[in-house]
Amino acid sequence: MKKILFIVNPIAGKGKKEMFPTWVEALLDKSLYDYELLYTQAKGHGKQLAEEAIGRGIDIVAAVGGDGTVNEVAQTLIGSDCTLAIVPFGSGNGLARMMHLPLQPPNAIKKVINKCRSKSIDTALVNGVPFVSIAGFGLDAETADAFAKDGHRGFLTYSKIAVEKYLHAQIDSCTITLNDNVTFDSRPLMVTFANSNQFGYEAKIAPKAVLDDGLLDVCILKKPILPAAPFVATQLLAGHIHFSPYFQSLQAKKIFVQRKKNAVVNIDGEPVMMDKDLLVEVKPLSLKVLF
Repeated sequence: MKKILFIVNPIAGKGKKEMFPTWVEALLDKSLYDYELLYTQAKGHGKQLAEEAIGRGIDIVAAVGGDGTVNEVAQTLIGSDCTLAIVPFGSGNGLARMMHLPLQPPNAIKKVINKCRSKSIDTALVNGVPFVSIAGFGLDAETADAFAKDGHRGFLTYSKIAVEKYLHAQIDSCTITLNDNVTFDSRPLMVTFANSNQFGYEAKIAPKAVLDDGLLDVCILKKPILPAAPFVATQLLAGHIHFSPYFQSLQAKKIFVQRKKNAVVNIDGEPVMMDKDLLVEVKPLSLKVLF
């Protein structure tokens, strides 16, 4: 009998989370699991509950919420014997979409958790801070920072902020070194270190990314001229950004970036202020996930 803990964010994203305990009781395979439900009370509480679950010997921790909840729990489980399960209740659902997981909570219980199949995926570090899906700086980080401070959620709000940040973007040069042996200068609108293929909402910044190849896709987007910007945005949402003349993608296990100044970095959608120099390293097969 396996022990599973559901960590539920009661306010994130959309959906009738008040129905979730009923769904678990009705759909979860009780011959396979002893289960427990706990609710987060503030930002960061999911991390605390996941840490406690590891200490208590819980076999599987299911993150029930939006990308913020999933990333909080996932980052905490890296390197542990505890397996992550994802029950999407948000709108972006980046990692769930990348792994082709069900986006409806009842189906996540029936088709993923009850099957109890797991695999290991890569994770990565930026200056020692873990991420599972996406990290980066420039437009996406500045957008994530403004989005976190905005009172409204959802794709429309995120898009409006991204457009405003694009229009007023100040482009600084940086030096990028891959695997200690390839160095080049760039003036990017944004640089993304992609383990997963997308930010969420099927906005695929790294269409060819693979979660278990031991590599990060280093995605460099130059600032398009204004008339081209809508087309580039459409390419991003259609999964065709790699065809854009403004886009470059490379792969590496280790990336060192020298920026002009300290600036915010997007860590799985959360803005984190970091030193101007960034060291990014992959941690192969360091997180177990149900699929």
